[in-house]
Amino acid sequence: MAASLGRQRRLLNSAQFSAVFAHRKSIHGKYFSIHATRNALDHPRLGLAVSRRVSKKAVQRNRIKRQIRESFRLHLVKLPAIDLVVVTKAGCAEQVNQALRVELDRLWYRASEKCENY
Repeated sequence: MAASLGRQRRLLNSAQFSAVFAHRKSIHGKYFSIHATRNALDHPRLGLAVSRRVSKKAVQRNRIKRQIRESFRLHLVKLPAIDLVVVTKAGCAEQVNQALRVELDRLWYRASEKCENY
């Protein structure tokens, strides 16, 4: 498995994001909301929505995106064939990386569980 997320592991255009939002199952946490739907592929894909509302500083937004991508990469083998869009919430930028990872670990599990029954 590659160390980075290739194009096949990402949602790339607005049509793919819209498909997730049209048929989504949502899971909410303190810092993130994950919207998920099953896909016809044999692997999960990730999309990110980190707005300027989270932080005005690009450095902070990029740190959050790196944490989300790395957590997703570590959970790839456990996730079913689903498309996921992670939306950040206000207050996320003030948290340390460990707090973000703990919440993401819990949300990945809940998202896969919810989509298995979908």
